[in-house]
Amino acid sequence: MSVERPSVFGRIVHRTRHLLLLWLLCGLPLQAQRPVGNPHQPSLRPQPYQRAEACLPCHRRQYDELRSSVKSGYRSVSSVFNALELSGNFLSGGRLRPVYGDSDKVTAIDVTGVAGQGKPLNTNMNSADTFTHINQVQAAFCIGCHAPHIVLMGEDPDQREIPELEAVGGKFRPDLIRPLRDFHFVDSSNRQILPEEIGGPPPPGARPSLGAQGINCDVCHDITAPDLDRSPNRDGLGNSSFELIPTISKIGPFLFPAPVKNNFHFASSDPDQIGYLRSSDFCGSCHDVRVPGDGSGSLTHREISLNPESQSVSLFRLENLNTEWMTGPYNSTQNPFGRVIRCQDCHMSLFPYGQESTYQVGELEVTSPTPGQFPLNFAAVPGISTDLNHPLQQRPVVTHYMTGVDVPILRTDELRARLGQDYPDVNEPGTDEYGIPLSLAQRREDLLKASVRIDLDKSDRTAQLGRPLTVKVTAVALTGHRFPAGFSQERTAYVQLSIRDNRGFLLYQSGYVVDKPHPEVGEMAPDGNLDDEDPEHLHAVVDPGRPAAVYRVGQFTNGHRNQVFQSGPDNGPDARIFFGRPSGLVLWRNELTRVFLPGESLGRFNEEGDPIRLTRPHMEETFSAVLANSVDNYRSLPPLQPRTYAYEVVLPTREELQLLEVGELESPLHVHAQVNFLHFPPLFLRFMARTTSAEGPGGRDYHLIDEELIDDLLVNVRGIASANLTIDLEAP
Repeated sequence: MSVERPSVFGRIVHRTRHLLLLWLLCGLPLQAQRPVGNPHQPSLRPQPYQRAEACLPCHRRQYDELRSSVKSGYRSVSSVFNALELSGNFLSGGRLRPVYGDSDKVTAIDVTGVAGQGKPLNTNMNSADTFTHINQVQAAFCIGCHAPHIVLMGEDPDQREIPELEAVGGKFRPDLIRPLRDFHFVDSSNRQILPEEIGGPPPPGARPSLGAQGINCDVCHDITAPDLDRSPNRDGLGNSSFELIPTISKIGPFLFPAPVKNNFHFASSDPDQIGYLRSSDFCGSCHDVRVPGDGSGSLTHREISLNPESQSVSLFRLENLNTEWMTGPYNSTQNPFGRVIRCQDCHMSLFPYGQESTYQVGELEVTSPTPGQFPLNFAAVPGISTDLNHPLQQRPVVTHYMTGVDVPILRTDELRARLGQDYPDVNEPGTDEYGIPLSLAQRREDLLKASVRIDLDKSDRTAQLGRPLTVKVTAVALTGHRFPAGFSQERTAYVQLSIRDNRGFLLYQSGYVVDKPHPEVGEMAPDGNLDDEDPEHLHAVVDPGRPAAVYRVGQFTNGHRNQVFQSGPDNGPDARIFFGRPSGLVLWRNELTRVFLPGESLGRFNEEGDPIRLTRPHMEETFSAVLANSVDNYRSLPPLQPRTYAYEVVLPTREELQLLEVGELESPLHVHAQVNFLHFPPLFLRFMARTTSAEGPGGRDYHLIDEELIDDLLVNVRGIASANLTIDLEAP
């Protein structure tokens, strides 16, 4: 019996049906699957971590976009990140620096850095299979997220970019520690070179190392799966809880990728790996941060590691970004868009430059950019990236700007000296092919303007002299997480509100700033700049610590504590945020806090000059993550939950106006409210400036932050949302 062979067309149709079925079967999990943790190690040819320039010929668009983000490059040389990491080491005896497999350190290291008896401490946050001791989680704690591949490469002494911190005579010497960015230089032969002076300018002939690139292409596209054993809660979230394996297999977002030219790499077709890359869990593997402790100091938000043999490791949450998304409305269909909105839908899309949507949030009608709109383009450069001119199809692609609320607190000339002369200006003019601004500062401002809305509709519409007037500001965050978010102890948003009569006479204000001197950092008189001022809710000065010249074991007890800490004239009490008490500043920011127990010293003195020791528990805000033993993650604005804040203002009487020689008020009254955003509270930066100056524990200037840098580069982004109202002033 003969069997008729199908025609060529029939075979193509038959094959296409099978490919379509395979596409559907493989593609369905990409939208909703949960990542599978701890897969078997792949038996693929290793490939050293590549510089981003190796990807540039085939992925020019992605390279340019990533170069204009803060994740690539700036994070590593950031003056603020380096100052934070240094200050944490000053207070913890150097514990935050990497420890490698060939280390002779042991687990018993006290807070002064003195080694004692204990087990070998031969793993760090990135290399440990499972955590059995608190010091493993602390080792490489900061750089392990900012450059995990550099820490992993450091297991090979020949590839070690960031050395293990050496102790002198068994003791940590704060005057000898270098900022991390000192290690991110190589010469023309790719050999590491260091600045001549600790913390000094780049050495002659220096070019950026692999570590200087921070989170580059390979860091994301070599991640194969979450790592549950290194995840504190066995959920694959927080503290870079992922499997980072450098091989020739690169994970991208598409099935059935075209073959890569000259087999430089191949693109994974594993649906689990692709699904993980496309999920918010991928972002959550870094963007929750749990600070490790031994259980004795963490007093609130305390968690115990769920990993086997890790119960001695406790944690409190420094950054809750991914958890906020997971527990919020965007991780469901219960939001205005009726679908899950992933991190990538806002931070790797056309957002906020695509189409807009109008929807209802409570009593507010909101118009805002629509997330999840992606440009149509090629994933690689046609005619260059594939062998034999294999055709590439245009399809929805992601952008790699990954815009957030950060801009470099570093001048362009220094950025280029550390990252290459082609590093883009933060205010670069023009737009890309999609109409997205090339300026990082402009993208940041536009993202902020899409993040929150306010109105005044619930306010009184009439007022009388000598009588109370109630103004109500209703605010709603449109973000997928709380606002502000991330390491939002740094970030502050607040409501600036004013009430004036028709001639402009100011009757009430909140959320204002005052130009003041800052003698602690050498600014002896007001400088005319309001961007470098904090709102008037708090007056504080923070102790930077003791200089190394007088450093002795046990003398660090007062470092990082508040030397001055008192309420300002615009103070909004806790009840303002949590219970709606109608007085003072409306401020949204999570807070690092220190809970002091009876008998502890605040680090301040009473009028007689004696140290203040507590007789009862006391809590106050701190500006040092290492000193904090709790974090209040609930002062920020929750997503899609309108909150109304009342201001009760008693208008002056006619007699009081006469005493002020004001005369009659002219109706109507004008109420103006706006939301302002501070990238870093100036108080926070001034603490960092003092801590890394000669006044701080190192006893030297590390050339990271000073008052001039704060004055020049810190910007208070004003008016990201605003509302106005007129109120009729009636005769009594």
